Amino acid sequence: MLNNREISDRFEVQINTLYNWQKSKPKLYAYLKHADYNKERNKEINVLLEYYAKSINKNFSVEEIHYIINSDINPHTIEQIDSLHKIFITLEAKNLSIKSDFLLGIYDKFHTMNIIEKYIFYKRVYRIRDKEKSFSKDKIELYFKEYLSKPKEK
Repeated sequence: MLNNREISDRFEVQINTLYNWQKSKPKLYAYLKHADYNKERNKEINVLLEYYAKSINKNFSVEEIHYIINSDINPHTIEQIDSLHKIFITLEAKNLSIKSDFLLGIYDKFHTMNIIEKYIFYKRVYRIRDKEKSFSKDKIELYFKEYLSKPKEK
């Protein structure tokens, strides 16, 4: 738990403001007091998600993932992430007559994913959009290795 001086230093908030928030915004004040705990908890959750990601075995192609990264799909809530397949096909409805097999293939893959797989997938889409200027095949393979089709052995 952080004291007021630590909160002030870390979040650049005047101590007098913190005392005011203690009375006027008790939930915010409590959150700031426990910021270290919240950070640790988020770190644990991310470690668990990455551990779970290793068990994912999907069959997207690099081209499909590249298309998704460049699409307008941008869920903001868990409910939207859970409905990723519906949101995707709604956004792509205008292109169905041109690329129906390709788009319906992506829809089917999203539809068979559970919410954790969708969450990890979309967080990686968000991360690559945010950090990378271009989405080369190598970058997509790095970010989405668990979601890509395995090469056929000879």
